[in-house]
Formats: sequence, structure tokens, C-alpha cells
Amino acid sequence: MTRRAVFRFVWHTMRRAEEVAPVCEVFCAEPGCGERSGAGVEAGAEEEWALRHAGRAGHGEYRRVVTDRARVTREG
Repeated sequence: MTRRAVFRFVWHTMRRAEEVAPVCEVFCAEPGCGERSGAGVEAGAEEEWALRHAGRAGHGEYRRVVTDRARVTREG
């Protein structure tokens, strides 16, 4: 008896879930600092934190992390 497998490939698309706001967080990238803004849904608040931190500490390098939610849908 011969076994056969049938594979069916279906196209899918991944898109940002518009109903969920992205979460943003800013990290100070200066060596040895380790300060961070904390996560929030308003990118302006994290940017404000970085500007205040730069003014107080004199640090100029930051890493921004934006996380969003995605949804995969089947095409066709």
C-alpha cells in the first residue's frame, strides 16, 4: 500500500490590528545608565521623558521600542 500526502498552500496576510493602540517605550542607551520611560500607549509621553532625561543627565542616545498587535487573515 502506497501512502500519499496532499499539501494545500493558502496565502495569508499579516496586518496591524487597528483597534489596539501600539505600546511605546524609550530606553537610555548611554553605557551604564539603564534608565527607561516605562511602557505607554502615548508616544509623546515617552518622548517627553527622553527629553527631560537628556536635559538632566546630558545623555543623547536612546532606543525606542514600539510594539503593536497584528492579525493574520486568510486570503481568498
